[in-house]
Amino acid sequence: MSGLHSHGTGPYEALQRGRKAVDRLAADLAASGGTLREVTATQVLLAGASPRVLFEEFTSAEEAKTGADWMWWWVDRDGTCFGLLTQAKILKVSGRRWTVDFGYTTRGHSRSQITKLIAAAEPYSVPAAYVLYCGDREYRRTLECSRSHDGVLCRDRERVGVSVACALLAYRAQSGVEVFHDAVPVEDIASPVEGLDEPVRPVKELNEELAMFLRQPQRGARRVAKELLRPLERVRRGVFSSAKTLEHVASTADALLRDVPAHHGYFSVPYLDHVLRGLRTRVPDYVRDIMAGRTPPAGVTDRLGGIVVIADADALG
Repeated sequence: MSGLHSHGTGPYEALQRGRKAVDRLAADLAASGGTLREVTATQVLLAGASPRVLFEEFTSAEEAKTGADWMWWWVDRDGTCFGLLTQAKILKVSGRRWTVDFGYTTRGHSRSQITKLIAAAEPYSVPAAYVLYCGDREYRRTLECSRSHDGVLCRDRERVGVSVACALLAYRAQSGVEVFHDAVPVEDIASPVEGLDEPVRPVKELNEELAMFLRQPQRGARRVAKELLRPLERVRRGVFSSAKTLEHVASTADALLRDVPAHHGYFSVPYLDHVLRGLRTRVPDYVRDIMAGRTPPAGVTDRLGGIVVIADADALG
């Protein structure tokens, strides 16, 4: 595991370096008739982003049971942090048909991986998400999309070779490609090199603290949470206005935003709580272990493929 050093780069540059390494590997494999694998892609991504991005790999033996892969944590300089329990998936093509296998079921298990992933995130009080490996522009040359992407064809978007999407999107999506459309490039998600994130349009029933969080520009851990919520908010528009009353959930003890409506929208669980419970005021002990070069306890290492920590996530460089 790498030590905690900035090496003159911010999270954006480090993750971009890792993403480009994955894109090159995917292109080389495609040219030779090979296939990119999720485990290999994750290793290449993190090795390329190291040492600015910390990581420790454990075992994937529990993946078949939990649907879980790696835990990711963005940690700001003031201690605010955001965690995700992730599963890696490949954007695949067969002929002209593009898919992501979110409904995969492991032999001997009746529940799909996506169902297990969402359930596995509960004990950690973090949202479930997918890290999508989508290849380079040449790989995606036949992918078609009828949606607008700021004047750019979906397949030609920059930096989407490695992207992140909340698992709730995949749970309700009609296709894997639909989730790819809403996924956020991993290097953009916390600390972009230019520009401010756009406001997420709040609904009138939200309290002022949460509404301001969605309206105002964010960086680091706060931005990750906001960007994971953005496509969920697009999906649920119009649902809140039909609700006569809104119950609220019991927040995680160290949650940054505690007064969160328990509204499902179109999703399988209350989506605001599912995402925002991962935004904390205190760094979990097992994350501190990684940052200090210690191995977390067996209760963590036996259940995860590994842990990624992006320290100083709100740093400019």
